[in-house]
Amino acid sequence: MRYIITSSQMHQVVYQYLNNMLKDVEPNNKVNPLNPNAYRIEMGDDLITYFYYGPGEYDDDTPHYGIGSLHVHPDIVDTLRKLIKTRESKVMDMVADWFSEKYNVDIDEVSIYPTRKNPAVY
Repeated sequence: MRYIITSSQMHQVVYQYLNNMLKDVEPNNKVNPLNPNAYRIEMGDDLITYFYYGPGEYDDDTPHYGIGSLHVHPDIVDTLRKLIKTRESKVMDMVADWFSEKYNVDIDEVSIYPTRKNPAVY
């Protein structure tokens, strides 16, 4: 049996899942020694990691203008995708929304990391 839920209900399910899953995980904040405006927030063993690349130039002389990047473990994405039966990109956006609200950060890009060993099966 399938149920139709609203977007806000879907967000609520995802937020509750993430809050429960990570309730005992303390974020680990690290400042980038090459740029004091750059840092990362790590949650668990590669479960969710946020990188902020502050304005400036890095080792390869590549200029950065302030980019927030979120890496989400594939197990989280796959579990949520099975739970709410929606596309992967939608799940990634909801995880990014949750993280952005929880830590008051801007997220410009979100990706799965580490890369899956096998293709996702739903």
